[in-house]
Amino acid sequence: MNVLFAFMLLFTNWYYIPKDSPAVPVKVESIDLKLKSDELAFTFFSLSDGEASLIHHGNDEKVLINTGGPGTENELKKLLELYGVNRISAIILTDEELYNMASLKWLIEDFGVKEIIANDSAVSELKGEDGIDLNLHAWNQDFKQQLFPGLLAEVLYAGKESGEGMDISFTFARHRVLFMNSTSPKSKDFLMEKKLSNVNIVKLPAFGRHDSISEEMIKHLDPQIAILFYKPSIKHDSNLFGLLNDAWVDVYYTRKHGTVTIKFTDINYELFTIFQGEEFK
Repeated sequence: MNVLFAFMLLFTNWYYIPKDSPAVPVKVESIDLKLKSDELAFTFFSLSDGEASLIHHGNDEKVLINTGGPGTENELKKLLELYGVNRISAIILTDEELYNMASLKWLIEDFGVKEIIANDSAVSELKGEDGIDLNLHAWNQDFKQQLFPGLLAEVLYAGKESGEGMDISFTFARHRVLFMNSTSPKSKDFLMEKKLSNVNIVKLPAFGRHDSISEEMIKHLDPQIAILFYKPSIKHDSNLFGLLNDAWVDVYYTRKHGTVTIKFTDINYELFTIFQGEEFK
């Protein structure tokens, strides 16, 4: 079996789908991405509610983006354990609708989080919260930071109106991952003026609800892969998958495809998915 990543097998709850034999799920106990010092991975977790993503760097540092929806702490804990995560350097909060205070406090306590990154209003709110005694940093529009060696984070748009959050671009070598969160007409017009044709992977905004992303924006980005998270209270646009397929974009919907990990080297990337056992019943 030509497996791209090193796995320890024989656990009953999680399954990997190998490329050479996709009809036969392989049980996995833990996942070791075997990242070299100049490699990086993004993992988009499959939760029953909400968004949470992890950036893994070869220097063993990890940053979490958002915390998942209410009541998903146990799910997220199991997934972090599966990937061998016991420390998280920082948490990035892109939108007030994409994190909850209970999960945030639990993550800080259990994973030794030292830094929270958010917009101005979220940082101001967190300063008054009990149990959040750590570094708080505000990222505003046009802010850039070398988050890890070789990984540049840039806030393309940061709004405070309804349907707005932080839209963040992550560039690593020749790869670009865009976390879209804003859906307001103002944010869409703004992003349409940005040069984004080199985006490889886009995290879709607002759980794909109606009018969250237009055909024009999809063509403007021209990504290879789109990631869609699941929220039970939001029904995704019935035309969304058709629009993406027509644009030759591979869509990974966490509700259907499970947790998605994309591993990047300086010249290419590889993708695999992990399912919970009950998804095969």
